[in-house]
Amino acid sequence: MHRPRHHSSSTRTKGLRLVAVAAALTVGIALTVRAGEPPAAVAPVFEVLQVDGRTSSGRIAAIAPDRVAVTSADGQVHQIPLTALVKLSRENTRGRAAEGANVALPDGDRLMNVIVGSATDAAVEVHSYALGKMSVPLDSVLGLILTPPLDAEALDRLWERVRTQPRTSEVVWLGNGDRIAGTLLGVDDRLVRLQVQGKPMEIDRAGITAVGFDPALVSYPRPTTSYFEATLVDGTRLGIVDVKLDKGNVSAVTRFGRALRFPLADVVRLVPRTSAVDYLSERPVDGHSYVPYLGPVRPFRIDATVEGRPFQLGGRTYDRGLGAQSRTLIAYKLKPGDRRFQALVGVDDRAGPLGSVAFRVMVDGQSRFTTPPMTARDAPRPIDVDVTGAKLLILITEFGDRGDVRDFADWVEARVVR
Repeated sequence: MHRPRHHSSSTRTKGLRLVAVAAALTVGIALTVRAGEPPAAVAPVFEVLQVDGRTSSGRIAAIAPDRVAVTSADGQVHQIPLTALVKLSRENTRGRAAEGANVALPDGDRLMNVIVGSATDAAVEVHSYALGKMSVPLDSVLGLILTPPLDAEALDRLWERVRTQPRTSEVVWLGNGDRIAGTLLGVDDRLVRLQVQGKPMEIDRAGITAVGFDPALVSYPRPTTSYFEATLVDGTRLGIVDVKLDKGNVSAVTRFGRALRFPLADVVRLVPRTSAVDYLSERPVDGHSYVPYLGPVRPFRIDATVEGRPFQLGGRTYDRGLGAQSRTLIAYKLKPGDRRFQALVGVDDRAGPLGSVAFRVMVDGQSRFTTPPMTARDAPRPIDVDVTGAKLLILITEFGDRGDVRDFADWVEARVVR
């Protein structure tokens, strides 16, 4: 027969003391952790570049329709008008995610590291690891990269094909290199359905690398007011409006009308799009010429290196700019109200040790900026030239020390400040 166990008062007292000591130690440890460690979600520090060339750093404290509040290291809060900002950025230690599908949107916007679900003639269902589930209107989509190549160069080539290759219908690129053109009927988790020459066709998704949509049918209007472009750690970039910051989280609405919420800690670049900054990659080119030294003809490219890859200078990647090879001249007619031309120039990291280029800026026939021959080992150089009242801006990529061998010249974030 089991009998209940009876404890003496001294035993109970010892037990209570042990509990009290354990509780005190727990509280002490917790207080030590709170006092000695940073909060779980520390706001990231951004580099701030303003249109007058000034740079600073700090944590974003608030975002309003017309300004951003930045707290500097000394605790001061600086209210910076959007029209005074070029960008807020920080180094992305993670880099672009290699896993998952990608969604290509117009104007350089993109969704990276996603699962693409079903698609109809109205929308594509997407599950983003960074942003959650969303329905993207089909007329906002340039293409779907369903099976990204593991090789970085092959992935860049595929992105270039989806973004720029001319087409007048939907196109499916297969893993074996074949290309099938037709009209999209639908997508599910196993198949892509096309109508090809009047007949339905089903293609196994496992054999598809990408689907490109007819650019003529794409509609991606820009907001009529100032907005932001937000780039996340996984490489996603979206134009967003109605941006608010609350307790370390950003809430906003995309250009395709979907509400989002994501941590500020996931943001690596925030670019205000206002009337104060015009990027040359979005202005029409009024004249250009290219004179190769000996090698193949390499026309300049917009928002890509002369090889068609993302800009990479000093270990950092950039979305916008002009890619050229010596000797290239690119001319722009300036507008009333244009005040300064700015850019960051250098030889792309991928050029290796052989590339050598000199950069030159002409304003109304006068040389306003010239670099000595530069290689990929040289740090990028900022340009800031007064163009007030001028009529013509010419950007010249000159031969360096070795003809035009791997002269991958980058005019990164080339812009006119108004």
